[in-house]
Amino acid sequence: MSFVVKVESISDRAQSFFKKSEFFLMILGFAYLGIYTAEVLLEPTGAVAMILWAASATVYVIFLVDLVARFVIHIPRLGEISGWVSFIKQNWLSILAALVPAFRALRVLRVLIVLRGIAPYMVDRTHKVGLVVGVTFPLALYTAALSVFEAERHATGSNIQSFGDALWWSVVSVTTVGYGDFYPVTQDGKAVAGILMFVGIALFSSLTALVAAWVVEGQRTTEPSGDKS
Repeated sequence: MSFVVKVESISDRAQSFFKKSEFFLMILGFAYLGIYTAEVLLEPTGAVAMILWAASATVYVIFLVDLVARFVIHIPRLGEISGWVSFIKQNWLSILAALVPAFRALRVLRVLIVLRGIAPYMVDRTHKVGLVVGVTFPLALYTAALSVFEAERHATGSNIQSFGDALWWSVVSVTTVGYGDFYPVTQDGKAVAGILMFVGIALFSSLTALVAAWVVEGQRTTEPSGDKS
């Protein structure tokens, strides 16, 4: 009995620590994106490149350690399928963010590390709508532009030669308009394009569903409760 109580006490303290660390992780998420921006746009060499790489790796490791710590705390519940489901449901964004750096073609999904830092602040439907409209969508556009510019700028036959071109391509691609004035020619660039199109569809679908649910909920709360005699 005392062992169980001790485990629960440690778990409670860990949860309290995780909650307090969320703001720090959010700052690190944006720092990670800032470092990636500097690496792509400035193309640093020598010591500066090494410093940026080390800083980026450090941020990634911190997020990875956070995920591992959450897994360790969750171990007592992993004896059942429901425990695994609960862990994945609570930490799916962290898991995806941890896997992204292993795949160069998925560089656009580095935005997941930023979203991991913001996710705890999605406390209700209003915050979720605001997150999709004001944060997730612009971040997806920006990160995709960075990623495709990195992949295309030195490629033979590439027509995306500036970050401005990349931003314009990102906008027309995520909206599935696809004017065709700019397009990727490298395999990595095409991978970014494919992911961006799916992200655009998912974001628009999520936003539509959230707004629809928001409107329906608002109508229910304003409807009269019925005649009272």
